[in-house]
Amino acid sequence: MTASPFIITAISEYALQLLQKHPFGIIHSVYRKTINLSLNGQLLALQTYTSPLSPLSLITKLNAEQMECLPVKEGDPVTIQNGVLSLHHCCMFSWNAAYIHNLKLSEQIPKTQIPSLTSLIRETLSMQSAGGFELLFTDKIPPDDTLILVAARKYLSKTRTYLLQRHWNEASHTLCRLIGLGLGLTPSGDDFLCGVLAGLHLCGLLSHPFYPALSSQIQVHLTDTNDISAAFLHCALQGQFSLAVNRLPSMISASQILSVFREIGHSSGTDTLCGIYYVLSTLPLLT
Repeated sequence: MTASPFIITAISEYALQLLQKHPFGIIHSVYRKTINLSLNGQLLALQTYTSPLSPLSLITKLNAEQMECLPVKEGDPVTIQNGVLSLHHCCMFSWNAAYIHNLKLSEQIPKTQIPSLTSLIRETLSMQSAGGFELLFTDKIPPDDTLILVAARKYLSKTRTYLLQRHWNEASHTLCRLIGLGLGLTPSGDDFLCGVLAGLHLCGLLSHPFYPALSSQIQVHLTDTNDISAAFLHCALQGQFSLAVNRLPSMISASQILSVFREIGHSSGTDTLCGIYYVLSTLPLLT
């Protein structure tokens, strides 16, 4: 008798399109709370029920212990058929009853709301102590600057100079030096750039010459970071962002923003907020 499949409760439209397009894949990597799948080189992630929703997410009903006990490993085959995802013929996940989220960021912030949102994000960053890029955008003084922060500060300063001179290509090239900068599954520099792209979307700057210049540079340098981080940057280039980023314009307090973004990894959510804040606070140089 075939065992009943595990249930996938929520996915993005982006993930659904990949599932419908590719009938085969492999397990890319396995972590305690996540099983990353590679479908023709594009990543998706089976995640626990408490995980925040991203464009790559396949949210399950499993907890971390249950996910960890699944008998799968890197390189195992994946097959997809009739709304069911099979891992190495040993366990199955069905998305037929999943809630489908559209995570393509389309909301543009009214210009009158930009100052208040900028202030809220800065207040949020001042409340966070993740040890990431928030130290570059608040009055906090770290006991000792890390090499990562020293490099990031240098690239951001050079980028600002190029933006003042309206040298969009040079600014984009310099800002992309952040790709791969930092530790963990998604380095701080990559999360920051996802935030920058989100900020440009939110401010309605997709037709500004800086946006295509930056997008082109990020695309060229995706191989400068790890596969998982590159997958998130790839999504951001297509306007696909986490549920938290999509809901940011409707958040009404710094504590609410902090609560939601703190769930996105140790510092990933905060670093993404830094990228959004960078665009909002740099807006006068882009208009």
